[in-house]
Amino acid sequence: MADVNTGVFSLEGKGLKLTTPEDIKEYVQQIRDFENLTEIVLSGNTIGSEAAKELASVLPEKTQLQVANFSDIFTGRLREDVKESVKVLCDSLIDLPHLRVLNLSDNAFGPVGAESMFDFLSKNDSLEELYLNNNGLGIQGGKTIAKAFVERHERHEAQGKDSTLKVIVMGRNRLENGSSKELAHMLSKLKSLTSFRVPQNGIRPEGIETLMKGLALNENLAHLDLQDNTFTSSGSKALADALPNWKNLEILNVSDSLLGPEGGMLVADALRENKQLKKLHLQYNEIENDGAEALSEVLCHLPDLEVLELNGNRFRHDSHVVEKIKVALSDKKNDDILGSLSDMEELTSDEEEEEEEDEEEEEEESVPVIVETIEIDSVKEIPEPAKPADNLMEVEPDSEKTTEAAPVEPAKSESVPKTETETKPPVPETKDIQESSAADTTSTANLSVNPDYDNNARRKSAAEELDDDISSLINSMKSQLNI
Repeated sequence: MADVNTGVFSLEGKGLKLTTPEDIKEYVQQIRDFENLTEIVLSGNTIGSEAAKELASVLPEKTQLQVANFSDIFTGRLREDVKESVKVLCDSLIDLPHLRVLNLSDNAFGPVGAESMFDFLSKNDSLEELYLNNNGLGIQGGKTIAKAFVERHERHEAQGKDSTLKVIVMGRNRLENGSSKELAHMLSKLKSLTSFRVPQNGIRPEGIETLMKGLALNENLAHLDLQDNTFTSSGSKALADALPNWKNLEILNVSDSLLGPEGGMLVADALRENKQLKKLHLQYNEIENDGAEALSEVLCHLPDLEVLELNGNRFRHDSHVVEKIKVALSDKKNDDILGSLSDMEELTSDEEEEEEEDEEEEEEESVPVIVETIEIDSVKEIPEPAKPADNLMEVEPDSEKTTEAAPVEPAKSESVPKTETETKPPVPETKDIQESSAADTTSTANLSVNPDYDNNARRKSAAEELDDDISSLINSMKSQLNI
């Protein structure tokens, strides 16, 4: 419970339910009697507001206290009860001159908890590390924390003091894009962070870009954890632009962040400036061969690399690029740098076939357009040919009617025109001859083309017959006129 050699008082994991002042009185007395107390750990118990007030009464006396671990101490408590407990405990720490670390992780107090911490965060002068993991802060809670630290910085600046804040951890808090502007402003003011960890916060590319503008100014950054947010190519570019500013970066975790093929290449290529890098986590980011290739070329610039995680990306575990990565890592101190590649997300055969089919379809679609254009241009340049003789039956000038011929039907034996040797019928009257000529012409025009039939021979017989008919008509007219 109390270790005088280490200066630690701990009730960690005891599962105590401390609701009233009487419930906690025994432990408060032990803390009071503990000289040179440097660390207090109360995690894994549940403390009510009345018990919290009793505990807060002794903490201002512990001027050597450096670490206050109050994580997971409000399980089963009502929100208003938690709000009051956080307020009294944090206020009791404001004037402690050596307090460096405050941990309130795993307490589901939401935005109201951030409000309860505001006075402590803005007024304490010694705090270096704040741990608020899994508190349900939300967008408003993130804004409140940022505002408190900006006020603290401005007060220090007015007093000619440098910022002491070095570590901010706010994972799993649904900070989202809505708080990114205020957090970026805070980061741009502080410029003193060595560790910034905000994994699993639903921050999307626009929010990532905003955060990077402020984070890039913290040139001593050694640990950056943005795991399980969403980067895509635009967020990846913002990270790649910021990476050269962090010469002391040792740990980079952007796993599960959807860097994508392009983003993977951008981030990998930018790492050549981070020569202090020891741990690189890039799992499940849809990085493809090109990104892995870029990484293999950068590894020679990272002499201190100890951990490289690439599992769950989109290239084969036995591909040539993995061999190149292994070769690049072979000269490192540690032989087991590359993590497991047992869950690589390869392109499926269906996806590969679809890509090939799409490319083929695009090629096929482009061909007819070219051919059609050539044909149209060719038609425009060639003069219109004369109509085929077998598609048009012309009538002699003496005929009163001219009929455009339709396709000629295959000739039948009974419809073959009569020759000169055949007996001609009695010569009709003029009117009848004219009608007969027109009828013959129309009948001939309605025949369709027979490719095996001699069209030239047939057209000659029809003309001869018409000449005979006209000659007979003329002779008949002369006879009637007694010429």
